[in-house]
Amino acid sequence: MVMNLLSRTALAVSLFCVGVTACGGDDNKNNPTPDARPDGSVAIDAPPADSCLATTIPTDYDLASSDAMNQLWRGPITGDLGGVTQNVQFEFYGGAGTSGAVDLTAGDNANYKTCSQCVRVLTFDSAGAVLKQFFQTAGTITFTEDPFTNKKLVAATTAIKLVEVTIAMDFTSTPVPGGACLTLPATNINADRAPAAYTCNAATYGDGATCNCACGAHDPDCDTVSVVAGCTGTQVCGPTDTCADACNVFANPAVPCPTATNTCGYSSSTQDLCYSNPAVTDPALVGAACAPAGNALFCAVTNTISGGLCDAGLSGGQGDHKCRKVCDSNADCGNNADCNFLTGTLGAGTVKGMCEAKTNAADTCLTAPTITLNTPITATNVGAANNYNAGLEGTACTNLPQAGRDVAYQITLTAGQSITAKLTNVTSAYDPSLAIIGPGTAATSCLPDPAPITQCVAGSDAGAEGEDETVPFTATTAGTYFIIVDSFYAADKKFPTGTFTLTVN
Repeated sequence: MVMNLLSRTALAVSLFCVGVTACGGDDNKNNPTPDARPDGSVAIDAPPADSCLATTIPTDYDLASSDAMNQLWRGPITGDLGGVTQNVQFEFYGGAGTSGAVDLTAGDNANYKTCSQCVRVLTFDSAGAVLKQFFQTAGTITFTEDPFTNKKLVAATTAIKLVEVTIAMDFTSTPVPGGACLTLPATNINADRAPAAYTCNAATYGDGATCNCACGAHDPDCDTVSVVAGCTGTQVCGPTDTCADACNVFANPAVPCPTATNTCGYSSSTQDLCYSNPAVTDPALVGAACAPAGNALFCAVTNTISGGLCDAGLSGGQGDHKCRKVCDSNADCGNNADCNFLTGTLGAGTVKGMCEAKTNAADTCLTAPTITLNTPITATNVGAANNYNAGLEGTACTNLPQAGRDVAYQITLTAGQSITAKLTNVTSAYDPSLAIIGPGTAATSCLPDPAPITQCVAGSDAGAEGEDETVPFTATTAGTYFIIVDSFYAADKKFPTGTFTLTVN
């Protein structure tokens, strides 16, 4: 039973993320059982047996999650259950041994915590949150073959009854007093591991041999297999499961697109593709205004090769709608700019980016310029180093680690003087933070990593990408204070750099 519970934990995480429209982060940190009743009470009474809603069972099922010990098959059902979307789920635990006729209420199958063959119905609201869920209380399922053998669900069901339940953290299911119930009609199920939308031969789906492109649904082989079927010649399967010509922006010489009207541009850290949609290309040259009112990505095109990217909200960019030169190293950008990471892994030879002007602010507290009150400063952390992180993560400071590039300023305050430091006009693809350190000198109070900063007196990282930050502060001691504009994301992650306006009032 321990193994079954551990397996159920792993699949539960997967099925909730697949079943709802958004999953992860801190969305449920204060509600660890989103499908439980708000008062947390324990239900003990089953609903009346004569009030069950009849629903129709799906004709198509998708294998939503599968490994050696767990399987989840899902299909939509009809019936007024109060949700925007609603699915029936057949869940199997324990690996092999699922064959023949199975009583869905006998022994361990009587509770979701212990069942090996489980049937649930879940309803979701428009935001993807679970509204209600139902668990089996009557019915049988007879398997023609073990679903784990070939990842196929071939079975016949009798009428299955389910009652509304809550499910505890340990997966114990408890009927809701006065809750709803429903029935699923007897049916024959014959579902392959390929999703219903997959239009190619189902046997080719996830077979580990060939990436089958343009098949209506994504073949998981396209994530790992280089051999492509369904495309012509040297075409590859693009990120939207469509066939596209391959090219190379940085080869020497560059490899252009075979069609003169296409544009060769970035697709991933290891692949450049030919884009046929003219809307993705702007005629701007490097340094000129680019895509001011559109969604164009590429610019400075010569012989189909995109020599630039439109910096309009790109991760790590300044977001000022200018055409920036593409690069794969700092050497491509000259002395006054750096190659800003967009995709790939630093140090692995797969980085692709665009050239951004280096910071026009001080990189460290030792050379920090003095702030004039009520005078906005527009700057960028592009090209700056990650000098300050240790010590900023405390609750009295930014409350989060600051692993990204940072710049520094200084201001002299008198005892009792109140200020408000504020970041505005933040690039949409930049997640900044503010920290105030001091009083003291750069050598004593503004210590670079790995030494921790111990004199952070105020800070904020309350906003996300593109959002303002505000830090009010009243000095209890006169002296020099340092204001650090930092970045939550490291240089090899998303949203590491951008522009901002710093004002201290």
